[in-house]
Order: sequence, then C-alpha cells, then structure tokens
Amino acid sequence: MAGTLNSYQLIIDSLDIRFLHIKQYELDYKWQASHRTLHHSVLWIVQQGSFLLEVDHIRYTCKEGHICILPAHTDISYHAITGELALTSINFDAEISLLSHRSWGHVLNLPVVFDQALHNVQSPIRDMLTHIGDNSPVISLLMQSSLLRILYELMNREMPEQPISPYTHMDNRIHTIIHFLLSHPSRMPEIRELAELVQLSDSHLRKLFIKQTGQAPLHFVHSLKIEQAKRLLATSVKPISQISYELGVENANYFTRMFKAKSGLTPMQYRQQYGLWLNE
Repeated sequence: MAGTLNSYQLIIDSLDIRFLHIKQYELDYKWQASHRTLHHSVLWIVQQGSFLLEVDHIRYTCKEGHICILPAHTDISYHAITGELALTSINFDAEISLLSHRSWGHVLNLPVVFDQALHNVQSPIRDMLTHIGDNSPVISLLMQSSLLRILYELMNREMPEQPISPYTHMDNRIHTIIHFLLSHPSRMPEIRELAELVQLSDSHLRKLFIKQTGQAPLHFVHSLKIEQAKRLLATSVKPISQISYELGVENANYFTRMFKAKSGLTPMQYRQQYGLWLNE
C-alpha cells in the first residue's frame, strides 16, 4: 500500500495548475454546440437551470448545484433543456508533468459531474466573482488560490479513504514497474531489468512505455526520479549529493545535468526557489 500512496502523492506533486479566466453567463434555450474541442480545461458551475452534456460519447444531465470538470482537448456537445440557464465558467491550464501527454482528469480518475458539491466551494467561488473586473496587479494570486481551493474540495470529496493508484488505467505491466520504482527509490535499474520484471523484451517494453506514458522507459524513470528529487529538495536540508545517492544516481554531476534537463533549473536553483527558507 505504501507504493500506491506514494504514487498518488507523486502525481499530485507534479500537477501544475494555472488560472486563466472566469466569466458568468446568462443563457437561454438556444445555447448549444456539437463536437467542440476545448483548448483549455474548464470548470462549469451551474447556478440555475439544466442542460445535457456529452463528453467522449457519454451523456450527463447537469443541473443547478452541479459542477462539471472538462479537461483540455475533451470533445464535448451540449444543449440547454430549460428556458433559463446561468453558469460560471472558469478556464485554466492543468498538466501532470510526469505524464504530460495524458489528460490530468483521466489520470486522477475524476468524474465529469460533481453533484451536491456547490456548498463546499461557495466561499472561493464568491471571492472570484466579487473580483471579476478587478485590475489590481495582484488579483491573479486570489484567483489562482481560489481555483486551487475549489479543486482541492472537489478532489478531496471524491477521494476514497484508500486512494486508488493514478496508474490504475494503464497496462498492468506499467503499473508493476512503477510500483517497483517507488518501492525501491535508491535503485536506478537497467531497462533490461525492468523488461525481465514484466517478462518482455527490451523493444516491446519500449513500445509499451511510449504508448502508455508518452516516454521511453529510461526517460520515464528519469522523470519519476526528478519528481522525487523535487520533493526532497523543497522539504529537506539534505545535501544534493545525498539526494542523488538516495535516488540511485551515484554521480552527483550527472544528477545535476539530468535534473536541469528535465526541470530547467539546477538542483540548487530549485531548492533556492521552492525550498522552505527556514531550513536554510
């Protein structure tokens, strides 16, 4: 179970959210669209009326008090089924850096429609609506923090007591390898070792990883190690050489190059930017 919990935490830690825009809409029965592809992730908060929503060929009825989460690149169709419809739309970008080619909503197994969820998020929504049109240069901080609060409340509400692995919907062989990597953080396994673990050839393992994660096996292992390193750099005072060693990279200089290639910062720069300053 420890590996599963670690995998969920790792995914949450690598989730990047950026608020873009909020707008209120007063609509009527003519509101409709077919097969629209979203360029950004969207939150729809239904405040009055109802409408039919189709997402990836699955139909939902969205009513007053419901909240819809629609990840970017989702194909949607919708049409109003009441004469009056009021909703608030929040646009944002979201990406799980470890699995950037996959929809963040699908990785986290989030439902499309949250019912009876509005009560828990009324306060941050009210804060956002109150400041629509505010031109203060720091208003983006309030909008960003309110969006994060909304997502926290929705995700925390849906999360079971024992959260499932975010890799559940992947091939079981990928799941086995990820569990192995998380259970043995000090190992930097050879690709052949991972292939043998799931009884595949090196070439078949490569094809499987690219199909499931968008990355070759070695690149994925490095990405996972970097996400683990980010957490250690931000929350501990361990020397970088020790973190490198604990993550299975004996050459600290190589670790630094690998970290910068993945994150754009050296480990020291990352610690200075994101670390707990009281640890200094």
